[in-house]
Amino acid sequence: DLAWMLTFYIRFFLTYLPLLGICTGFVCVCMHRFIESNWFVWITQMNHIPMHIDYDKNVDWFSTQLQATCNVHQSLFNDWFSGHLNFQIEH
Repeated sequence: DLAWMLTFYIRFFLTYLPLLGICTGFVCVCMHRFIESNWFVWITQMNHIPMHIDYDKNVDWFSTQLQATCNVHQSLFNDWFSGHLNFQIEH
């Protein structure tokens, strides 16, 4: 995984460093990572905010997972933005 990640950054900097320069290229990578991390948190949290769960009821794992997740309303934007992960129960 580390080697695969390094090949991405090597290709990125070899492609964009001559066009952007060192500082602007670094800022571009940081902005990309910042936007990507916010998107990831938004997508994962919209379905994983737990619903009501009772503790120590000896409920099986599958039933507990169904109670702790929810599907988000289907719309063209939600389907596109989340990559159809808005249907968490089916996912």
